[in-house]
Amino acid sequence: MHSLFLEENYLEAIYIVSLRKKDVRNVDITKEMKIAKSSVAAAIQRLVERGYITYEEDKIVRFTQSGLKIAKKIYRKHVFLVKILKHIGVDEETAEKEACKIEHIISDDSFEKINNYFKKEINKLNL
Repeated sequence: MHSLFLEENYLEAIYIVSLRKKDVRNVDITKEMKIAKSSVAAAIQRLVERGYITYEEDKIVRFTQSGLKIAKKIYRKHVFLVKILKHIGVDEETAEKEACKIEHIISDDSFEKINNYFKKEINKLNL
């Protein structure tokens, strides 16, 4: 389970970087996650082996369809959970940390039910 969380964190970080810039490289992921280059290099290799990304001679990280789907799902959960936690009074730093934990353990079904519930309330909550 722990390695799944790590994979999802890397996919989310790659996605976040890709929202800011066209070409994502190892150094961008290192900066985003604030971790060692060697850790990123090892993770990139695992993600390639799992079929989530490609990493060719040009040193640009690209999503496969399955990798992009997972990255978007995790990012969507994260953004939503941070908004909800902040709305109920959790400070931003704690909301970020806790959303990062919750996004990996909440089932897609439970997340969708929570999301649908709050969609009805979204105007009231001003999210």
